[in-house]
Amino acid sequence: MGSDLLSLADASALLGVSSERVRQLVVAGDLPGVRFGNAWAVPRDSIDARRQVSNRRGRPLSARRVWEQIALGDVDLSNVSRYRNRGEVRRHEMSATDLDYLCGRGGVLVSGVAAAVEFGELLQPVAGEADLYVSAEIYEQLGALVAAVPDQLGGVAIRSIPVDVWASAIAQPRSGTGRAYAPRAAVALDLMESGDPRHWVAAENLIAAHV
Repeated sequence: MGSDLLSLADASALLGVSSERVRQLVVAGDLPGVRFGNAWAVPRDSIDARRQVSNRRGRPLSARRVWEQIALGDVDLSNVSRYRNRGEVRRHEMSATDLDYLCGRGGVLVSGVAAAVEFGELLQPVAGEADLYVSAEIYEQLGALVAAVPDQLGGVAIRSIPVDVWASAIAQPRSGTGRAYAPRAAVALDLMESGDPRHWVAAENLIAAHV
């Protein structure tokens, strides 16, 4: 790998975000990237430029402050990186059966497209893909609950929330589903990290509908 290219891990360290977030930026076209098999690399100059922009837009909020803002529905979708501390994200692969089981457990909030659909948005879920929030306690037990294989390119994004912040994120299960859904603002932030413009529109709708 040339000296002018950085791995996702190196880029994430410079930007102060997770490797997953850097991957999402590359896939969405917000950062240039070069693919080597299953791995991505990004030009150092593009990272330097993004750092300068990020520094002008304010530092990320603490996890507790993020969830306070989410509860109020007071988030700026044009500056999603400010809310990156809403959960430490890791990607996994798991079977549909395991995913369904996990989504129905306590200590798990369903987000992303599946939650947006429940909130009335006309999106189409993709089999094997999901966005979830879990308490750090549940994440530590993940391997005993389901067969979840860590995979940087996996379809299931799990965001772990510190136990002392988790109470701020709790939502009541929607009638008839048996599942708990993340607040609209959290769902909107997750949708904004997609590369699909339809998801961005749905994110704006969710914020507009917040009461």
